Amino acid sequence: MKNIKSISVAAMALFLAGCDEIKFNGTMNVLEQITFSQSQNQTVVVAPGQFAAKVTLSANNSKKKIKMEIKNADPATEVKLEFSKDIAIGETFNITAAQMKQNFDLAGTMATKVTRSEERSTYESCTYQYPQTVCRSNKAADQKVSEDLVAKISEFAAVEAVQAPEMVNPVPAEKAPYPGQFGPVPPHTPTCYTQWVSRPGTRYVRYFIETTDRDIDAGFVQNGKTLGSFKGHSTQNETVYTYQSDCH
Repeated sequence: MKNIKSISVAAMALFLAGCDEIKFNGTMNVLEQITFSQSQNQTVVVAPGQFAAKVTLSANNSKKKIKMEIKNADPATEVKLEFSKDIAIGETFNITAAQMKQNFDLAGTMATKVTRSEERSTYESCTYQYPQTVCRSNKAADQKVSEDLVAKISEFAAVEAVQAPEMVNPVPAEKAPYPGQFGPVPPHTPTCYTQWVSRPGTRYVRYFIETTDRDIDAGFVQNGKTLGSFKGHSTQNETVYTYQSDCH
């Protein structure tokens, strides 16, 4: 991938919003035993040694969180740290013991570099909304029209019976009620409405890939003494669109 732009971010603060996560893979080097305070008055103790580790930084509306998975055992030891969302992790940082409710400070550096690929183009799949007219029979309306017609036919028969009660022969065919004589034949009365349906389509796009590399070096410091440290690397790729045609 050819990079046309390389940005070295010297003072870029780590900004996490919503459910965003940044994941680091690296090494945990414990020089002296570290005791981590956890929720529900629990503690996690990590003995000296050098271990592979994964660290995830995340945030919600009120807190930032650090989740560590230290592979000093099977399964890995899990440690969680929390602090205010207003505390930034930038090029340099120092989160105090009081801010994390721990017995050590977390201090270190994080270097961030952003690179962008050349602009690319392609056709990609998409979905779009299409209006579709749907009609269904209105049974209630049809039934009402039929009932009105039956009532008119019955009324005609009653009038004929009153006017000529002595008639024995049936009403001549030319005088008998017929469909349409007292109004239109009950129609099919549909109810129609527009329903939006999803359809597959394609669209033309132009975009570039933005890659963010981060290197973090964080130390666990107690009364000026470093109990241990974590060094890790994170790479994130994001597709940034510069143009998107309509989906069709």
